[in-house]
Amino acid sequence: MGPTSNVVTDKLITDEQLIAIDALLSTLASTIIRTRKGRVWTLWISERPIDLTVTDSSCVTLAAGLNSQQDYDILRQLGQSLATLLHGIASEPIK
Repeated sequence: MGPTSNVVTDKLITDEQLIAIDALLSTLASTIIRTRKGRVWTLWISERPIDLTVTDSSCVTLAAGLNSQQDYDILRQLGQSLATLLHGIASEPIK
């Protein structure tokens, strides 16, 4: 398993924001699988697997399936995009 990262916000993630997350992921991913009532996604960006989960009402967890510099870069960029979308803060990817 590769690096993980979190995006946290001080407000609850709304249904509208879940729809916006899905729309963002749809523009970035070559393949996307949606599960768990719109709160869990498995996607491939640049042929790299990424799992994304809205773990509670104010946190998104990102996990890369592989462990190269490219995976760290993808998580960093995706985390920043989600942080902007949710008005939150993205953590630096860690192993």
